[in-house]
Parts: sequence; C-alpha cells; structure tokens
Amino acid sequence: MAKWNAGVWAGIILLLFSIIIFVQSFAYSYASDVGPGPGFFPSWLSGLLVILSIFYIIASFKGKSVSNEKWPKGKAVKNILYILVGLFAFVILFLLFGFIVSGSVFLFLMFFKAYKWYVNILISISVSLFLFWLFNDVLSVQLPVSGILF
Repeated sequence: MAKWNAGVWAGIILLLFSIIIFVQSFAYSYASDVGPGPGFFPSWLSGLLVILSIFYIIASFKGKSVSNEKWPKGKAVKNILYILVGLFAFVILFLLFGFIVSGSVFLFLMFFKAYKWYVNILISISVSLFLFWLFNDVLSVQLPVSGILF
C-alpha cells in the first residue's frame, strides 16, 4: 500500500485550491473587447495547476516525489506560524487602518530578524509608501488610506 506522505497531502490541498479557483474563474468574462478578459488567466492557470497537482499526487504515491521533504518540525513550524500570524495581522490592520500602516507593520514583522530596528522601520515605511504610490498614482488602483477606525 502506498504511503500518504507530505507530498500527497500537499498535492491534495493544491488540487482542492486549484479546483476552487478554476470554478470561480467562470464568474468572470473570458474575453473582452480589447483581448483577454479578467477570467482568462485564472481559468488557464488554475486548470494547469489542477493537471500538475494530479501528476504530483500520482508521483508522490509511487514514491517518485520530486522532493524527499518531511513535514516541518521545530523551528520551521515556528517560522511558518510566524508568517501566518503576520498575514492575519496584516488583514486585520488593513481593515482597521488602511494599507500604509498595515503594510509597514507587516514588513517590520517580517524583517525583524534580518535588520536593526531603525533600518527595519526605514525599509518598512519606504516600501509601503512606494507600493502605495505605485498602485494609487501609476496603476490607478485605489488602496485604502484609512480603515474603519480613521
């Protein structure tokens, strides 16, 4: 009997995720007047991901997995949880305070171990302001400056 290793579980999760995105992509138009519509890339990319994840599950069942990785343990689990908590905090702060504050806090948390605190603050705020400018002014995609509280 084949062993259900981490590759099989990762393939199943990826397969379920890609099927959900594939089904949701049909809610958007496939083509527009000027070319591909908003549903073009999600449908093709998620469809390709469905096929690749099936191949990955089969390869993992046969023991021919691309990697021999095991489930993360110890410090790796802490790092994964740290990132997930940071993403969750970003979403909450985004709703409460808007993009610039939440982006700065998120980047500060992610760079906390890599840089000194004053360099980290400078990088975090600069990158958040640059991204806000890029999306808001250059790409004309409005990002919230303030959230529910302000």
